[in-house]
Amino acid sequence: MFQQDDSTFLMLDSALFYKRAFMHLELSDSNYKYCPSRDEWDKIEKINEFLHVFYDITCVFSKTKHPTANLYFPYVFTAHLTLQKGLKSDDAYIVNMAEKMFTKFDKYWSEFSMILAIAVILDPRYKMSFVEWCYNKLHGDDGVNESTKVKDKLVSLFNEYANDGIKNYSSISSTRRAGDGGSETIDETSFSTTSRDVLSEFDSFHRVIVPQKTQLELYLEDPRIDRRNISLDVLSYWKANQFRYPEVAAMARDIFGIPISSVASESAFSVGGRVLDQYRSSLKPDIIEALICTRDWLYGEQEKSAISLEELTEDIMDMSLHSITDHGAQNSYSVG
Repeated sequence: MFQQDDSTFLMLDSALFYKRAFMHLELSDSNYKYCPSRDEWDKIEKINEFLHVFYDITCVFSKTKHPTANLYFPYVFTAHLTLQKGLKSDDAYIVNMAEKMFTKFDKYWSEFSMILAIAVILDPRYKMSFVEWCYNKLHGDDGVNESTKVKDKLVSLFNEYANDGIKNYSSISSTRRAGDGGSETIDETSFSTTSRDVLSEFDSFHRVIVPQKTQLELYLEDPRIDRRNISLDVLSYWKANQFRYPEVAAMARDIFGIPISSVASESAFSVGGRVLDQYRSSLKPDIIEALICTRDWLYGEQEKSAISLEELTEDIMDMSLHSITDHGAQNSYSVG
């Protein structure tokens, strides 16, 4: 069974790098009879191109020190799109591999949490247009319904943060009014009827002509940051814009702290079995600690004093000389 992991892609990629060397060796060395054929090289190239996407995902999720939740949707969407193309491939081997991988991947997409789609909207390089584009690529015209669900959920979540912000602002305002240094309020009830009517007319005009937009709407209307030219740290971005969009920044802070996945990403797209068997996976913590400590006691000093290349070469040469001497002694003993 084919197992997709880092080593598989790296081995294929290395083999393709030395493709011309293998072909030259086949022509120059008559004893070399295991060079892949042209059809096999073509198959390797297709598999390598197919697996490259998943290798990139592994690098982003595993080799990033602090992966934030906004990374999930773009790369998982890329994996989904790659598998869909693999299912429609002309190569039967690619189709078979894509079917096995898609069976396992479908669980991660079908149980996809909408909050992770919201996370990529809060990335100023993508926003809502990216989610709409992704669902349109995957589902065609039906993608509009999916993106609408995400947007409705986003607005609903933002309203909760906005209401909390209004409550906090009201409590702060009331505290300031209760203080001795607060500004004086104006009692408009003592104004004349004409003055009150003029001000009321302005209030009505302001509400109708200039509707107030929410922070979320203002953020979504801002131009997207070009993701091709700028390596953006989204956490730093929202830290810098927390006073411009305080409610959206609070929402982004909470969402970006969500773990991308509860499983190791190396095994997320693998069709192979688990590495740990039932015995190793059921070890108790005290047994694991004892094994680690024992290994450290036995091999710790040896690992610290690594053998140099010269010492290793000298030991090998001594072994060769001793074996030659012993062999010669045995021959002379048998002749005598």
